[in-house]
Amino acid sequence: MNKSAIAGLCTLTVLLAAGVYEASALTSDPLTLAEFHKLKAGSGEKSLLHYASTCQREDEAEHAAGYPTTWTCYGADGSSNAVFFYSEGELFGKAQTGLQ
Repeated sequence: MNKSAIAGLCTLTVLLAAGVYEASALTSDPLTLAEFHKLKAGSGEKSLLHYASTCQREDEAEHAAGYPTTWTCYGADGSSNAVFFYSEGELFGKAQTGLQ
């Protein structure tokens, strides 16, 4: 295979990867401000994941029972977010910036 064919294949691979990433971003389910307000103190972590697929747990390590966990969820623009604080699987605090 010559250098131009390899360069063309690399360029095609990068464009394909970018397209796949863009498609996955469009199919993700970002958190909205209305959904943020629906999550009340005492609700479980599963409720959070029901509303948005852009959430990630900040510390994946398993902790002793009752150790607080933090989840961050992102809005549609990628820079807005919300942080949720759970203890023993129940929401006890939350904050958001820029959700619409």
